[in-house]
Amino acid sequence: MLKKLEQWLFPFICCFCEAYTTSGQDLCSACKMALPWSGDRCFKCGLYLTPGIDSIDCESCRELPPKFDRLCALFSYQPPITKLIMGLKFGKKLAYGRVMGELLADQVASRWYQNLELPEAIIPVPLHIDRLRKRGFNQALELLWPVQKQTEIPIVFDACVRIRKTTAQSQLDKTRRKRNLKSAFQIVKPIPFEHVVIMDDVVTTGSTVNALTQVLKESGVTTVDIWCICRA
Repeated sequence: MLKKLEQWLFPFICCFCEAYTTSGQDLCSACKMALPWSGDRCFKCGLYLTPGIDSIDCESCRELPPKFDRLCALFSYQPPITKLIMGLKFGKKLAYGRVMGELLADQVASRWYQNLELPEAIIPVPLHIDRLRKRGFNQALELLWPVQKQTEIPIVFDACVRIRKTTAQSQLDKTRRKRNLKSAFQIVKPIPFEHVVIMDDVVTTGSTVNALTQVLKESGVTTVDIWCICRA
C-alpha cells in the first residue's frame, strides 16, 4: 500500500517524452528502445568492429592496445542520449544521472559480466577540486549510485585525485588531449584491489581513462576495465 501511495504521489515521468511511466524509472519503454544502444564493439577500446571481421578486438588494438584491459559502453554518443549527458553535466539534473545509472546497472549484471567475476572496486574519474566546487558534484560518481546498490561493488572516490587543472577535453583535438593529461592524476591512498573499474560519462579518444589507468597500474592494480555511458 505504501509503495502504491508513493507511486501515486510521486509518479515516474519519462525524461524524454514526459509521459507517465509504469516501468519504475523515469524512462518509458518506447523511449528506452529508441536510445542509441551499442552494437558489436571492440572488446578492448569499445570502438565499432569492421563488419565481416571474426575477432573481438579491432585491428588497431591488436597492433597498439590501450593501457586499460576492457571498455564497456552503453550507447553511441548521439541523440537522444546526449540530452541526458548534457543535462546532468551542465544542467545539474541529477535525476538524469539516476536514469543512466539504472541502465548501466542492468547491463553490468545481465550482459557485460555474465559468467564472469565482477571487478572488486569502481573508481569514478576525479575532477579537479576547482571544477568540483564550480559544478557542485562529480557526474561520474552520480552515475554509480544505482550500480553500487545493485551490485554492491564498493566505490573508491578518495584514493585518486586530479592534481593538475586541465583544459576541458572537449575543447581539444586528440594530440592535445594526451598532452593535456600528462601528470594530471595521482594516487594518494593505497588501493587494495587487483581488478578495478574506471567510470566516466563519455569516452572520446580514451586519453583520460588511459592516463588514469597508467597511474593505477603503477600503484599495483593489475586489471582495469572502463565503464562509460557513451563511446564517441
